[in-house]
Amino acid sequence: MRSLQVSLGDRSYPIIVGAGALDRRDLLEPIVSGRSVAIVSNTTVAPLYAGRVRAILGAAAQVVDVILPDGEAHKHWATLNTIFDALLAARFDRNSVIVALGGGVVGD
Repeated sequence: MRSLQVSLGDRSYPIIVGAGALDRRDLLEPIVSGRSVAIVSNTTVAPLYAGRVRAILGAAAQVVDVILPDGEAHKHWATLNTIFDALLAARFDRNSVIVALGGGVVGD
């Protein structure tokens, strides 16, 4: 497992990648505590892992699921707008956290 730090001064944030990250409350809780969180995933990965992620996000102020269709055919602006619409509807702001759960459309 690796934690990569995106260094932006006051706006720095970590990217955590690797096996076992879903079960590491100690890694995620300090990042999300008291903040709104969006779990962005797809219809293949979300049923398998979103519940585990949601369970360790208990300290978050609000958790919103954004479930996207899976596959290369969905890599377009309409899919990105789905994410934006969900974040706006939940009144997310620059202090909110997005957890990308999956690859493909989600990771891109």
